[in-house]
Amino acid sequence: MSKKNETAIAPDEALSKAEAFVTKHKVVFIAAIAVIIIIAALNAFGVFSPRDNESQEANAAIANIEYKVFEQDFETALNGDGFNAGLLEIIEKYEETSAANKAHLYAGLIYAQKKDYESAISHLSQYNGSDNVVAAKVKQTLGNCYSQMGKEHYQTAINLVLEAANANNMAITPACLRDAAAMYEALGNNEEALKLYNRIYTEYPNSPVAREAEMKINASAK
Repeated sequence: MSKKNETAIAPDEALSKAEAFVTKHKVVFIAAIAVIIIIAALNAFGVFSPRDNESQEANAAIANIEYKVFEQDFETALNGDGFNAGLLEIIEKYEETSAANKAHLYAGLIYAQKKDYESAISHLSQYNGSDNVVAAKVKQTLGNCYSQMGKEHYQTAINLVLEAANANNMAITPACLRDAAAMYEALGNNEEALKLYNRIYTEYPNSPVAREAEMKINASAK
């Protein structure tokens, strides 16, 4: 690792930079790309194909409104269009069906987009899926919702994104480790942050955040 052109950062400056990082990036963590990735994963893996004795009516209801999620017409998706039930009605009317499970996921992502983090957490916490990649993305999104709610929620957020990191997926794990490291820095726990940056640098050297991790490691060595 080269240490050239790296400037040492004072502890108080490092903390402010970490806080600024979390503030700057936490909206990006749950931006539209999260919706697109998770929906694409759901469709690719067929997580919600009809099964067991679930109501055809429930499956039809979610099929009739989910295109509004794809179009990012979020208000209609949540509340319906006057003809078709919205996600919230589907959740209430078809409780404990796969359609309601899917509606919880969509509603949670929409509320995250709307910056209603308490509602997002409520719905995403009720989602139950079997696909490991989708489950990891949900935990990552949940963690980043908690990070939006203030420092007192950072430890909960850290725990969730580290659980998501256990997916050991190149598209998920390095970013989750970086998110957790940034929050540890904001909490003043630079030792734990450095452990995570070292994990990124050694285990995921080709990830988009590896260079950032290297810079953090170099700075800490000065």
